[in-house]
Amino acid sequence: MIPVMLKLSHKRNSRRSRSGQAMVEYLIVFVVMLMVVTVLSVFLYAVRQQSNRTLDLVASEYP
Repeated sequence: MIPVMLKLSHKRNSRRSRSGQAMVEYLIVFVVMLMVVTVLSVFLYAVRQQSNRTLDLVASEYP
């Protein structure tokens, strides 16, 4: 099964049809990682805001 798959992947002109594939894959991974970092920074901001609110409630003089 594997030798058949390898034969199919190495057809004529396969080098020309695959040019730039690695760059596209790296670009997709970069964009996904950028989105993950953005979402995590938004979560961190939300957690910090919530911790500030909790600290204000704990420090309040209300009985």
